[in-house]
Amino acid sequence: MLRILLAVLLLVVILLVLVVLAVALYVSFRYQPATNEADTPIPEPAPDVQGFTIYFIDVGQGDSTLIVDRSGASLLVDAGRSQQRIRDRLRGLGVKDLDAVAMTHPDADHIGGLPEVLELYPIERIYLNGGASDTQTFGELTAGIAAEAATVTTVARGDVIPLGGLQVQVLHPGALSDDSNEDSMVLLVSCGGVSLLLTGDAEAPSERAMLAAGVLRDVDVLKVGHHGSRTSTSPEFLVTVRPEVGVISAGVDNSYGHPHPEVVARLEAAKVQLWATDTTGADNTVTLTSDCRRYQFQPAAGQ
Repeated sequence: MLRILLAVLLLVVILLVLVVLAVALYVSFRYQPATNEADTPIPEPAPDVQGFTIYFIDVGQGDSTLIVDRSGASLLVDAGRSQQRIRDRLRGLGVKDLDAVAMTHPDADHIGGLPEVLELYPIERIYLNGGASDTQTFGELTAGIAAEAATVTTVARGDVIPLGGLQVQVLHPGALSDDSNEDSMVLLVSCGGVSLLLTGDAEAPSERAMLAAGVLRDVDVLKVGHHGSRTSTSPEFLVTVRPEVGVISAGVDNSYGHPHPEVVARLEAAKVQLWATDTTGADNTVTLTSDCRRYQFQPAAGQ
């Protein structure tokens, strides 16, 4: 009989303990202080999707490239020879504002249209390669730059041109050689996994200098040097940059024979897809769009 009473008593004690624990837990949760709102992580909105557009502008036998970051930041690299043509092309693209311009080198087929650009837009920044010329065209550009309320910077290898979310690195020149083409500004434009190399009129000696400096790497898109001239796009250069796509800016039926057949053959042998900016009498501007992961090309309307 005593054993039974002890067992019942032990059971009662256990039940009481369980009840006390349950009440304590209830009180703990019921009266827990409210969480401080400042301590609660607030999800941040996802950053804007990165991206950019590049217009390889049809300026005939010349060169002009417009880079526009998705934020709206813009850089025009060269402007071809004709002031009227660059004006028409930029207006046709709906360009209302330009942040910066860059002169790769002072040859007329690259800078002839720049004075008109300076007249059309209030440019904030102007980038030069340091080269000069005694031509009337360069004199007009120099006067236009002096009249512009812009920050003027001479760039060299290792410099970076700010442009929204893009990285624009100057790969050349390292030092000036007094040869206009060889001193061309070369720009590496990159964003995420997409990269482009703009070479101006850089020739084989320029390519060798960049190879020796170790600044070249494999890129997605190559703006083929010197309008596809045989003086550029050397085999050793091409092996290093290994582009998937090449863009050639040369006037249709031009007197220089650009692009030279051996350069086209070299690019095709490397399985480089080629685009050209002046293949008909119409506007053959080529457009590249990218989200910094992939890219795609689009020909001018009607092509």
